[in-house]
Amino acid sequence: MENENNINETNINENNKIKIEENKYLEINPGQLEKSKELAERISIILDDKKAKGIKVIETTKQTIIADYFVIATGTSSTHIRSLAGEVEFQLKDKLNKEPSRVSGRESADWIIIDYDSVLAHIFNSEARDYYKLEKLWGEGESIDIEEILKFEKK
Repeated sequence: MENENNINETNINENNKIKIEENKYLEINPGQLEKSKELAERISIILDDKKAKGIKVIETTKQTIIADYFVIATGTSSTHIRSLAGEVEFQLKDKLNKEPSRVSGRESADWIIIDYDSVLAHIFNSEARDYYKLEKLWGEGESIDIEEILKFEKK
């Protein structure tokens, strides 16, 4: 009986330790979050300039540790999707000296993901976007109104 109590106390302590570690891991640095938001906004401006459709920016900090923001957009053809992805990479490298840690999907160009660690840019064709429904999957995240950003940028 005494050993059982020790085991249970150990499990509780282990669980609390894990919980504390998880909470520490999920703490959000406001400065980093602001940089991530600026990067997401910059990506949305680049995509808009190249005629991407349905651009959405979603803050995902409360749902996942994968990234702080998702930028979601649709291209009109595989050529357009590759062009959009290429322009994002080019401009961020040229203007911010920022390169993605990974790029996936260039071969098929149904869905290209550009990973900037704190921001993931998802560029879909319309069928893939309808099928995967990322806006619905991550819908609890706060959507950023990019219309205001785009209006300001075009002035």
